[in-house]
Amino acid sequence: MGFERAVYKHLEKINAAINEFLDLKIVQAITSYHADYYSNIKEFIMRGGKRLRPVSLVNAYFGVGGKNDGDIYKASISVELLHNATLIHDDLIDHDETRRGKETFHVKYRNWYNENFEGGRGEDFGMTMAILGGNTLYNLGVEALLKAGFPAELTCMAIESYQRVFEELIEGVMFETILSMKEKASFDEYMQMIKMKTAALLESSIEIGAILGGGSEDQIRVLKEYSVLVGQAFQIQDDILGTFGEEEETGKPTDGDIKEGKKTVLVVYALEAAGPEELNVLRGTLGKRDATPSEVEKVRKVFLDTGALKRARETAIKLKDEAKEKIKGMKPPLAKEAEDYFLGLADFVVERIY
Repeated sequence: MGFERAVYKHLEKINAAINEFLDLKIVQAITSYHADYYSNIKEFIMRGGKRLRPVSLVNAYFGVGGKNDGDIYKASISVELLHNATLIHDDLIDHDETRRGKETFHVKYRNWYNENFEGGRGEDFGMTMAILGGNTLYNLGVEALLKAGFPAELTCMAIESYQRVFEELIEGVMFETILSMKEKASFDEYMQMIKMKTAALLESSIEIGAILGGGSEDQIRVLKEYSVLVGQAFQIQDDILGTFGEEEETGKPTDGDIKEGKKTVLVVYALEAAGPEELNVLRGTLGKRDATPSEVEKVRKVFLDTGALKRARETAIKLKDEAKEKIKGMKPPLAKEAEDYFLGLADFVVERIY
């Protein structure tokens, strides 16, 4: 109950801050095209989600003793804007058609072009607008931090963390792309990749909250260590849901990772344990974008038969248990409500079904 309370206590204020921030961009737009552009960005962000990164930022802020010397809710939306920037770009890179049950950003603009213009350049236009959309959201995140009203020194430290994680996110996606082209990836390579691609943003979110709240060096260090473990557990569960989840709940197709040939934890573990016939199945289907449902199902069976799914779940649980021990051992401890939130977050990321 502590985790859910801590989420919903802040969720309404975070969503209100997102709405206010983007509504101003819509009102100030130079042309109707720009207004539509910011409206589409807003619609993409407001489709749903628990806002775990901004909620974690806010809990870190109050957890270390933040005293409202700025608008923490406006500051918190910076990491949600950055997160959605990565989603828009990831959907483009992964050729995904849906996000949270609706059109991805590039598909929305591809279809808009095809409905309004001739010439067959819808794909190029959609790609262009997705690149711009992601870039815009990154920049808006910086703006949110600058306009949150915190002391200049703390704001600069927060922006430094924000900039650093953006660089790490790019390096993580680049590394993921390279690993997808390799026949095999080691578990260590996988863990390093998801540290950069996924855990880094949660780490920065919590670090920014602790910085703005005036947390001690030890508190910030432990929170960062916790964040990496939870972020890695989150990605492992994401890998599982990406293949074994329900599309109606996840809002994304469950054959995408297989067709893209991503080196998910399931693939890494399966390649380690697969026999000759199972290796043929994996090599014949992973990265095959026109793979049939039957071929995809055979890969899922390999993940089950090799114990890859079981090992993935065990790894996620081990990471979340280590993360919880970090929080329990913090000196000085977090405020009780924040401590409950972070303990609950660790459990939530490995139990979620979407």
